[in-house]
Amino acid sequence: DAWFGVVAGTTLGMMLANVPVVWLGARVTRLVPLRVVHVVSALIFAGLGLAALLIKA
Repeated sequence: DAWFGVVAGTTLGMMLANVPVVWLGARVTRLVPLRVVHVVSALIFAGLGLAALLIKA
C-alpha cells in the first residue's frame, strides 16, 4: 500500500544523487578533453574491479 511513497522516495533519491554528477560532469568536460575523462574513468573502473577481486571481505 506504500507504493507511491516508495516510488516518490526512490525517484527523489536518484535525482538528488544524479543531478550534481551530471552538472559537475558537464563542467569538467568543458575544461578537460573528453578523451582524458574516458581514460581516467576507465582506469578508476579497472582499479576498483581489481580491488574487488583481490581484497577479501
